[in-house]
Amino acid sequence: MNATRQNLAEHFQLLSDDELLGQFQSGELTDLAKEVAELELRGRKIDCSRPDAEKSVAEEPAEDDATVDTDDLVLAAQYSTAAEAYLLQARLELEGVPAVVTDAAQILVPLAIGGVRVLVPESHLPRAREIALGVEKGDFALDGATEERQP
Repeated sequence: MNATRQNLAEHFQLLSDDELLGQFQSGELTDLAKEVAELELRGRKIDCSRPDAEKSVAEEPAEDDATVDTDDLVLAAQYSTAAEAYLLQARLELEGVPAVVTDAAQILVPLAIGGVRVLVPESHLPRAREIALGVEKGDFALDGATEERQP
């Protein structure tokens, strides 16, 4: 399914001001998506050049939360569905690799904004990619999960 101007406009209308501005400033939107997002921002009378530093407090992690340092996060894998991304995230964390899933809340055409991404600290990237490849090959499948079921 291709993202159309109308689909993107409807999607961006559903986002909060901060979510919309965050996506616009992310640099991950296609040219069409960026154009439609900018129109929506201007319609809301929101300055498109607002720096990321002004994000709302609600987006900041609590001090006592065990979160990943987001200063050096890099792309480990990219999926078309949130389910695939969360499965990899769970496996990575089980293997001791901190991981963050981004853009999972995008209900309309996730590929228009780059898909659902799994990010890890740069220092964990080689191990994360090794685990992602193992997941794709089925190395972590449950016993019997890959066998054909008999009626």
